[in-house]
Amino acid sequence: MLLRRLIWILPIGLLLVAGTAGAVSSASEAGAEASAYAIKLLVPGQGILGTTQASAPPNQTLPSVAYSYPDDGSVIRVSSTSASASATSKGGSATGEATSELDGVQLFGGEISIGHLVASAIAAATPDQASGITNQTAISGITYLGQPVAVSTGGRIQLGDWGYIQTLVETSSGGDPGTEGRHQSMQVLDLHVVVAHGGLPAESEIVIGRADAYAQYEKDTSTVTIPKPGPQPDNSKTTTGKTSTTPGKNAGSQNGGKVEKIPSGLQPKITRKGHVFPVYGQAWFSDSFGAPRADTKWHHGIDIFAPMGTPLLAVADGTVFSVGWNNLGGNRLWLKDNDGNEFYYAHLSAFSPLALNGLRVKAGAVLGFVGNSGDAITTPTHLHFEAHPAALLSLGYDASAVDPYQWLVGLQHLQEVDFPVGTTAWAKQIAAGVSTQQPGAVLLHSTDISALPRINSRSLATVFNPPKPAKQHD
Repeated sequence: MLLRRLIWILPIGLLLVAGTAGAVSSASEAGAEASAYAIKLLVPGQGILGTTQASAPPNQTLPSVAYSYPDDGSVIRVSSTSASASATSKGGSATGEATSELDGVQLFGGEISIGHLVASAIAAATPDQASGITNQTAISGITYLGQPVAVSTGGRIQLGDWGYIQTLVETSSGGDPGTEGRHQSMQVLDLHVVVAHGGLPAESEIVIGRADAYAQYEKDTSTVTIPKPGPQPDNSKTTTGKTSTTPGKNAGSQNGGKVEKIPSGLQPKITRKGHVFPVYGQAWFSDSFGAPRADTKWHHGIDIFAPMGTPLLAVADGTVFSVGWNNLGGNRLWLKDNDGNEFYYAHLSAFSPLALNGLRVKAGAVLGFVGNSGDAITTPTHLHFEAHPAALLSLGYDASAVDPYQWLVGLQHLQEVDFPVGTTAWAKQIAAGVSTQQPGAVLLHSTDISALPRINSRSLATVFNPPKPAKQHD
């Protein structure tokens, strides 16, 4: 496997690091992650099967191996599969690179054949810009029923009346707010079985060639103002330290390795007018804001417990942003209301079609569904919900998080909402507690999976290989 270096994005000046005695750095921090796999097979009743995933950091290269499912290879037979992932961060820049490669692929006894396939994704970030590419991706020699098949970006190949293949699905997104970051992914082939075929039941799925890369440059400020209870903080009084201005990371501020906690008693400066409760249907929650947490040091929000698949609603008219994945929050998104207040939703099982970066939504719009993705995989399903008032956002992630408990208690619970097409019946049944049917899209189907550096390098591995129950996380 060739290790390709992403040099086109890094300005030459970044390669020259100069130091002077007594100089104080402006404090920059970079991070990267990458993951890749050759085959993932989702079979109802059997879970997720397939080849081993390579992930970084640390850098990992998996040796070439053959793969068959089942043992006789009647469904999938591959002569050679391999995967590699690398992640580097140095000198104010970060690069993530992922590649998976397959040779001699036979599906359903040769009904579908692929000669050679490579999935590639590279992402890089500097203090000034972030970019990504997938142009090392390649596929050749693909046939269906012995006839050559054309493959196009974002295309679809119909397989008789029993299934279809989505081809060359490329996705990209930026980093978290206030940073230069890039998530780049490539999924070469995604085969969906609609009607039982060739030994696989309906609703089975075969992903062939996946690569994900993430790079982010994070900016720190050297002086911040810590808010005080009551009136707005006096800007003339400051506390010196380092506080990240990056919303959504696992430990937002650092001062000698400690997370800055806001003073107790500060309530969100957010009106309830035009706002609604973020969970549709039955839900249970208590005031856990500020409680100790292993990963984040303290709880930055409230956990609202509800059945898997319960619809999650936009709390206000506003704009959706930072839709994607990180290792702590799992499937997550942010919503900014018309007053500039920001709200964080984490651990979703799936996104709705309205969970699109930059999309304007109305209060009560269904943005996603309750789950336990990310570090909540060992806990009961719930929504981790945070409130960050507009007046405090300039203080950074830690200092702008406020206790939303009393605010949530007074919010209106909607009885009627508009559900995404095709989900109305089961969404209402789940919310009423009369159904356990899970949402139709889970992490494997997400097209916007991003990652944050230095949380836990599990990403997709937390879904493909769930850990045993352990301590509670956010």
